[in-house]
Amino acid sequence: MRFRVLVLPALLVGLAACGGSSPKGALQSIRSAFNPPPPPPDTIPEMLDYSPDLQVSVADMAKTPDGVLWQDVVIGDTLGGVAHPGNSVEIGFDGWLPSGAKVDSGFAALRIGTGSILAGIDAALPGMTAGGRRKIVLPPGLAFGAEGVGEIPPNAVLVYDVEVRRIIR
Repeated sequence: MRFRVLVLPALLVGLAACGGSSPKGALQSIRSAFNPPPPPPDTIPEMLDYSPDLQVSVADMAKTPDGVLWQDVVIGDTLGGVAHPGNSVEIGFDGWLPSGAKVDSGFAALRIGTGSILAGIDAALPGMTAGGRRKIVLPPGLAFGAEGVGEIPPNAVLVYDVEVRRIIR
């Protein structure tokens, strides 16, 4: 019963969006609403060529459930702790476009999992140790998205090198 309740309004909205066009046109509009076109290849990290200077090897990277690629470059000192969601950390970071153009850098003190930094970096911090460095490749939706910002164009894949300087807890 619940399925019918949801499908009927969707069909009505789809037909209204067609502006009274043919049933075939209405069906195509409904299909496109439920099956959006695939993203452009230049927004999929695994399909890009990266500047050799960035030393990105997608095949050697792990992947988080939400699509962030990462690889430890330096394993830090576990005596300084292991970063977990809810911990406060001090990090240093540098960010590049896949072409090798540097577009971001800085330092931050943040609590992991609170959204105070790019979602892709936030997702890749757990498991890092104090003094550790990680190469992180962010899909656009977990970076600056469709808007971009400053030198970062819309829908840009970004490569970050992040160092955890200290885990505060």
